Amino acid sequence: MPVYFIRDPSSDSIKIGRSATPQKRIGQLQTGNPHPLELMGWIETEDDVLAEQGLHRFYKAYRRIGEWFAIDQDDVLDQLKRFSGFVPVSGESFAIFGYDRDGIPEYVGVCKWGDFEYDECCPFCGCFCGMHYQESTYMYHCLNCDAYTDFSELNRSLDSEDDAGDPDGI
Repeated sequence: MPVYFIRDPSSDSIKIGRSATPQKRIGQLQTGNPHPLELMGWIETEDDVLAEQGLHRFYKAYRRIGEWFAIDQDDVLDQLKRFSGFVPVSGESFAIFGYDRDGIPEYVGVCKWGDFEYDECCPFCGCFCGMHYQESTYMYHCLNCDAYTDFSELNRSLDSEDDAGDPDGI
């Protein structure tokens, strides 16, 4: 059963709990809460009770009430990376949302709350096992979902942005 991290931005608290379906659990917790909660991620483990208890002990000094802790997203990110956890994928990982001061495109990213490098977290399944470069195929490979990509989606996004600014498409 996964151990999840759910954030309440209104109180800067993060709940560490366990549920077979973290996406459904957020809906249960949302009932009666006027502030939108956010599923930050989850860790799949063979012993969810031991993992949850270990995280509760580790963050004991930051406990607010029950399973809610005054930790920040960097703490969650550290745990997700440590245990090859998952983040909910936005589905728009390659969409451009703007440009920085130098005109370099900025992408939506894998999920809403974190800014990860494209090879750090799989944009397809959200796993922090990392995207591993394969010399033989010249592609990145996710060990969790077995997806391969050369991140040409990024190039296509750039090309379509360039074409949009040029009426001739040149």
